[in-house]
Amino acid sequence: MRILVAVLILLSLPPRAFADVTDEVAELFQQNPDTTDLAAIKIAADHIIDPSINIADQLAQIDQMVETIQTMLPDNPDAWTRIRAIRQFIYEPGPWNDQRAFSYDHDDPYGLDVHNKLLGDYIQDRRGNCITMPFLFLILGQRLGLDVTPALAPLHVLVNFTDDQGETYNLETTSGAGLTRDQHYRDLLPITDAALDNGLYLTPLTREQSIAVIAAVVLDDLIARKQYGEAIAVADVLLAHHPRFAYVMVKKATAAYHLLQAEFYSKYPIASDVPAERVAELMVLQQVNQSAFEQAETLGWRPLMR
Repeated sequence: MRILVAVLILLSLPPRAFADVTDEVAELFQQNPDTTDLAAIKIAADHIIDPSINIADQLAQIDQMVETIQTMLPDNPDAWTRIRAIRQFIYEPGPWNDQRAFSYDHDDPYGLDVHNKLLGDYIQDRRGNCITMPFLFLILGQRLGLDVTPALAPLHVLVNFTDDQGETYNLETTSGAGLTRDQHYRDLLPITDAALDNGLYLTPLTREQSIAVIAAVVLDDLIARKQYGEAIAVADVLLAHHPRFAYVMVKKATAAYHLLQAEFYSKYPIASDVPAERVAELMVLQQVNQSAFEQAETLGWRPLMR
């Protein structure tokens, strides 16, 4: 079966071998996940998509942001004081952000243009989405010593923050990083009881799972570039580190469907026309498509109607 899948991946082989990208994504997980700097991981993932990104320059921008926030803090600030300072730095115009506050990009709230999911794009144009906004907040919070982790909702990332008393809160970074109840997300999004029971949504991610969520932008980019075989390979890397990442399961199924359409359905409208030597390939792709969707649905995933 694995040999057949490898053959299928070659069907959409781009100019550079698909192993290059899968290896680069796999390398994101090689560091000790408990000590990994989220900023370095996010920028490295973005660099896979856009090799022109200057990693050192973007890390320096993050360092400068942290230094600026530190000047806004009193001595020995508690966790909530640091949260308020990050909120002010990001969402309120002032000398700390050159009078250019960061805001939600209503033109592309889901980051359908993959480049809008790149951290550098958000820092430059100050218009973010449900990927860049939470991860900038998480990066700054981590650098300032806060207990912050990402959590997922359908097509969305939120911030879990644990204060000095051990109480954990949801922060909704697309809306000023305000406190948000779990029920609010359930009212707005297709979050089933099964999805909660299976840990798909509204639960803090481990650092390894967080890296997988960051790296999912590479999968999005491959699908946007119609490099579907590579996308399947990258999806498998991500699922190895976050086996309940329903978003990636669905993307894997979608990539398999696109390969089916390009290599079989458009060429052989009648099933009996498929050459005998390609029937096994067809069956494997159909299995990948069906099983990935079924796995997500069994865990409680449901599509979000935009």
